[in-house]
Amino acid sequence: MSDQPEYMPVRHHEGSVAGSGERMRIAPLRWYGFSTGGGRFVVRTDPRSALRAAVAQLQAVGFALGDETFQRRLTESGSKWLAQDLRLGNIKESWKRGFISWVVEDTGLEFFRRFWRGAAPTLVVAAARETASGTELVIYPHTSWRGGSDQNDAAPLMRTTLAALADHFSNSGALISFEKLRGIKNDGSPASQAVVRAMLGWR
Repeated sequence: MSDQPEYMPVRHHEGSVAGSGERMRIAPLRWYGFSTGGGRFVVRTDPRSALRAAVAQLQAVGFALGDETFQRRLTESGSKWLAQDLRLGNIKESWKRGFISWVVEDTGLEFFRRFWRGAAPTLVVAAARETASGTELVIYPHTSWRGGSDQNDAAPLMRTTLAALADHFSNSGALISFEKLRGIKNDGSPASQAVVRAMLGWR
């Protein structure tokens, strides 16, 4: 596996979001479709480097880094995956901002940032492991059904992330394959819904 140059994250430049992590807010009249989706890379680099690049990119577009709980629980379960959870939005803030957006709708006030709605709570997992074909890197988001918004606010951030990583791995000669994921199987991967529900209580 080749040595990779230091990853330089790409920021999301669309003017429809403000802030990051729990404090991210979304401009009015924005809807990003029914499916957020993720991606799976196979690359010629070690799992730790691949995961580090993915996490740096997700942070650059506005996701907030989780603590070491997820990796510790994975290791204790015997998993060979390296993984990190990152988050967007806040359940209470999402409900509050959603209500405010409804109250000020069509008043003209909704275009001021203080009235933008809170981002739909989303947890995204980046996970990497070594395989016979190279390092497998999976990135997948899970929007919480407990949030006050059914919008896929993570969608443009995920598109920026996947495109930036694909360019990086391709330009450095490390990319073996890449596929977009419209869904993810509960196959034991840390990025699957079953694992984040069991280990992080995410719903």
